[in-house]
This record gives sequence, structure tokens and C-alpha cells, in this order.
Amino acid sequence: MMPMGEPMARPSSRPRLIEAALTVVEEGGITALTLDAVAEEAGVTKRGLLYHFPTKHALLTGIHEDLAARIEQELLDATGKEPEAASLVERTRGYVRAALKAPSNVEMRLIMEAANEPEWIAPWERVYRRWFPEARLSIEELDDLSLRCLVARMAADGSWAHESTLASPLSEEARERLAGKILNVLDGE
Repeated sequence: MMPMGEPMARPSSRPRLIEAALTVVEEGGITALTLDAVAEEAGVTKRGLLYHFPTKHALLTGIHEDLAARIEQELLDATGKEPEAASLVERTRGYVRAALKAPSNVEMRLIMEAANEPEWIAPWERVYRRWFPEARLSIEELDDLSLRCLVARMAADGSWAHESTLASPLSEEARERLAGKILNVLDGE
């Protein structure tokens, strides 16, 4: 119970607006994403949406920040520790496990769009650089282990593209098998 006299903090509607925007994109694609459509889906006034996201560009920036934060949480969960406390192999293993979770079409569409806009790609880059600061090296500068880790991450990323072209999603067993084969690269197999 709150002490008398202290106002109760109102929860932000920002997460609900992000979820509504993701629903709009899932149901109608990127072109269906309008401020009016998101406000309607979220059950708020357009003015209420504009308080948090004054433009469609700001809304998309917020979506990418939110999705990148979700990916970072998946990396933390899959690795079991902060990136600074994990070895390159541990971080790569966590990345492969996180990347091989069933991606949504919405995430794939939005990530592809992010590549064309610096503000949208920035949250993704921040996460990747935090987890893989050595990725700034050229391939020629990588030692054998670092190169194997890069190959594993690239293979995991490619699973998204592969799955987006399939008529049906990969089964959990197929994901596990694929993860095992990708992770074998780390052992030099």
C-alpha cells in the first residue's frame, strides 16, 4: 500500500504502443504502419500516441530500440552472463541459441528496413558491438577461433533468411539440429 500523499505512478503506454505497432505490421506489412493505425490498434487517441512518438520515424526508432533490447535480453538469457564476463565462444554460443529461436516475420521485416536508416540500425549495432567488440576487425585480422565464431554467427543469421523463404517454420527439432551443426564450427568440426 502506498503511503498517503504520494501520487501513484501511471504506467507508460509506450510498451502498449510498440506492441500495437508490431501488430499493425504483422497484419498489414510495413506500408500499413501509420500513426492512425497504431493509435486505433492501441485504443488510444492519436494525440496520446503523438505524446510518445511525434512522428512515424520516431515510432519506428522506438520499435527498433525495443526489439534490440529484447534481443539483448535473449542473449543474456542464452549466455547466462553479461558479455563482459563471457568468453568469445560463450557469447557466440549464446548468440547462435538466441538467433535460432523462431523469428517473427515482423522482426525480419523491420530488421531489413533498419539497414536503410541510421537511427533504426543504431540500437542493433549497439547490442552487437557490446557483445562482439572484436567484430570491428577485418576478416584478415581475425585469428582462427575468432573467424570460426564469426562463421557461426553468420550461419545463425542466415537461418532467419532461410526460414523467411520457407512455407512453414522450422520445427523445434530442426532448430536444435541446426544449432548443433553450427556450434560444431566452434570446435573446429
